[in-house]
Formats: sequence, structure tokens, C-alpha cells
Amino acid sequence: MSPSAYILNQPVTAQRPSRWDIHTRYAMHWPGESLTLPAGTWLLALPDPADAGTEPGRSGPEPHSPHYRLADGRMVSLESPLTPIQAQPLNASQPLAALTAYRTLEQAMGDDWGLALDTIDRNPPFRLIKCPLCGGTEFTSLAFAGVWCDACNVQFNVRYTAGDPGFVVDTMNWEHVCFRRSRYIVPRCRDLVLTMVYKSGRDPFSQTYDPDDWHNADCRPDQLSLTDATDLTLRPGLHTCQLGDVYDWSFYGHAPVRFDSHRHGSYELVGLDSKTEYWPQTAVVAINNLSRGERQDVANAARMLAANAPAGGYRDGLIETLQTIAKRPSTPPFLAHRSQWPPLQELAENEQYLLYRWQLERAADSERMVASPVWVVVTDIAPDKYSHKWQVVREVPQQ
Repeated sequence: MSPSAYILNQPVTAQRPSRWDIHTRYAMHWPGESLTLPAGTWLLALPDPADAGTEPGRSGPEPHSPHYRLADGRMVSLESPLTPIQAQPLNASQPLAALTAYRTLEQAMGDDWGLALDTIDRNPPFRLIKCPLCGGTEFTSLAFAGVWCDACNVQFNVRYTAGDPGFVVDTMNWEHVCFRRSRYIVPRCRDLVLTMVYKSGRDPFSQTYDPDDWHNADCRPDQLSLTDATDLTLRPGLHTCQLGDVYDWSFYGHAPVRFDSHRHGSYELVGLDSKTEYWPQTAVVAINNLSRGERQDVANAARMLAANAPAGGYRDGLIETLQTIAKRPSTPPFLAHRSQWPPLQELAENEQYLLYRWQLERAADSERMVASPVWVVVTDIAPDKYSHKWQVVREVPQQ
């Protein structure tokens, strides 16, 4: 059925419907408002939301009230359908094509960029504020910078490569990650970063086989080589022959060295031996903040105490404490180069990977310590959805 469009014969008062913007971070109500549509206004009839659904993220107009889209994209509703006296059908091909080709910004972003548009307020902040440093009122935004995952709430930053065409994506904010929705549970540490790099490339959405293009050996005219669900970096269904250089997610930064209960919280972790530990304390590395000379002094004090103090009593415990302090790293350990994350497809439906602790070793060419993540597979056994208590299901072999 072809869409119905109308042109008004006389002014009509319409209502811009109220709506709720619902997001994991907040819920905001936008009140409706009346506006007068002058004669000559074009309107495109839209399906009733009770029958055809609403725009993504919107509650839409009240069910069963006739609603229309204007030429500028605004949606309006009327108390009753248009009558022949109020409007006549709009049959001109060009206006009708323009009305039906319209996409909202939300639809265009979803179709073209794979993003959902979220709003802060009906008063955009950068139309109101001045720069606190220079007093300027002109602001620029890099497209796609400051994006978050609507499922687990991890935040992404986008930046340029070192001069090559493409982009670099970093996950640099873990502080508000939803553990229940994430398949990998990582301490809320600002020093941990995941980064992927994409360089060059053509159109990976192209489903056309061109014999003059370079192709993977398993790419054929009747069966293109496409990414699949096992790829941890890219969506499935992309034409691999059109991809550029893809550097998968790399985990780097520093292992956390301080437990902050206000940032992390503290959660019970029941091991395979049924003993309870507390996480993320298990994933926090103790450091001594000592210089190399100070560390040697502590080790020498432990040796002198062992040689001169009577055995037993306080001596043994004190020696062990001094030796432990001397062996601790002096600075936060670097993550090992390209630390591997365990494969997602090996998890069952209700299982998650949890970064349990760090394996430390001294770098071959320096005094610095290097940390490698040690993962376990867990299930959440908390009594309600507002808390977390994890049961270890199995250990993950070190890569």
C-alpha cells in the first residue's frame, strides 16, 4: 500500500506528543506542545504505534490517535483524522518522494553509523555555556568520540591513527560497567585500557565479488568470505576482502595497586574448594614504593635478623614480613604485551570470565615487574539482581 500524504486546505491545530526517553542512565519525560499548522502544510500519515511499533527509544504518540510527519521531520498528532474539508491528498510525485524518504537523525545514525542517539536535555548544553577558560562559544565534536555500550555501559573514546587512514578505539572508562551484562569482569581501574586499530580498507559492507580485487583464498563469487560470531573485534557479516589492517583488542596499562571500596565495591568469590575470598581485592597488587637501595636495606635487615636474633618468637614472622616487602614491586606492574583474553565462545549462557589475580614476573631487560591476567569462569549466585556473589566454575589455563 502506498503511503498517504496530504496538503492542508486550512490551518489546523496539532499536538506534538509527549514522550519518555528511557536509558540505562536515566528516564526523562518530554511534555507535549501545541502548534498551528498553516494552510499548504504537507503531512505524511504514519502507522498507529499500537499496530506498527514506535521509533527506537521513543514512546511515540498516544495509541490510536492519528499522527503524521511534517516535511521538516517533526511528528504531530491530531484529535481526529483529517477530513476532506481540512486537507486533500498530496499526489505530486516529488513531494511524496521527499516525505517518504525522510529519516530521523536516530534512524540515519543507526543505519549509517551503527549508533543510537541519546540526548542529555531538550536544552543542549553547548548552546548555553561558554568555555570556562577562554569565554568562547564555538565548540567542535569529533564524530563517534565518547561512545558507550548500551548493554554493559563501558565507554569508548575514538582517536586518529598516527597519520594513516582509519581510527583507533580505546575503552578507557570501566568505572560504571554493569557486571551483570558484561561477559568479562574486570576491576574498575582507570589504568587498564583495551585498544583496537583499524587502518585503510574499502567498504566491508559490500557483498560484491570483484575478480580484479585481492581476495582471501576462501572467498568465491557464490560464497563470500565474511566475518562470523567467533571474531572478538568485528561484527559478523563483513566482507573480509574489503577490510583493511585490523589490530584486535589489546589489553594494556598497569595492574591495579590500590583497593578503593568507593569505586570498586567488595564482592564474595566462592572458590572451587568452597572457600570464600573477596574480589577485587584478589586482583589488587601490593607494592612497596621503595627505591632500589631501600629495597636492598629491607632485604639485608631480614638476613641480619635471621643470623643474629634467637630462633622462634617474633623473629620468624618478622623475617617473613620483611622478605615479602622486599620482593614486592616498587611501582605498578606493566601488563604483559598483548595479554590474551580467553575466547568468548567457550562460555555457557550464564557464565562469565572474572579477572581473578595477576601473575607477576620480572621483565628480562629491566627491574620492572610485568603482570599477566589470571582468569576464572564464574556464575553469579547472588540472591537478588542488585548484588553480586560469584561461584568459581573452573580455572582458565594460562595462555
